[in-house]
Amino acid sequence: MDTKLNSLFDSSADQLTQLSKTLSTLTDAKYTAESHALPGSTIGKHVRHILDHFTLLFTALSADPHHNVSYSHRERNSFAQDSVAGGITSIEAMAQTARQLRDQTGAHSTDAITISDTMTDGNEEQFTSTVGRELWFCIHHMIHHNAIIASLMHELGLHPPTQFAYAPSSIKHKPQ
Repeated sequence: MDTKLNSLFDSSADQLTQLSKTLSTLTDAKYTAESHALPGSTIGKHVRHILDHFTLLFTALSADPHHNVSYSHRERNSFAQDSVAGGITSIEAMAQTARQLRDQTGAHSTDAITISDTMTDGNEEQFTSTVGRELWFCIHHMIHHNAIIASLMHELGLHPPTQFAYAPSSIKHKPQ
């Protein structure tokens, strides 16, 4: 495996661990509280959504020799969205999977992967991508949802860690 892909797996595990630590301060009531600003949205639902994407990619990398990923066909992990303990357990398992794949997979960041997703017209389309690009997508998709989680925490009167929900490049260039 190449060092670029190793770095992406490490970043995945690091970001997942940061999310787990942030959630550890929550009660189940806060974790599942519906937002007034984003009706129907909860912290738990965003956690579940983050994990859905990693699950699809990691399953394709470990179980599908063709690395086919359909972002349209997600099995929603209600265990991860319904309680803090369920979310943390699921996140920690995903971080462990990232570390295991880093050490076990023979994939390279430039290896082809086929992804499919539903377009606005309702049709599902397939695209060719790379393992590295899709892992990068999952990381940045998580950071985007972490920002929503941070907003939901503020709405609930909570204060997420200062650097939570910022991309590493933003943190690197943020004035001290």
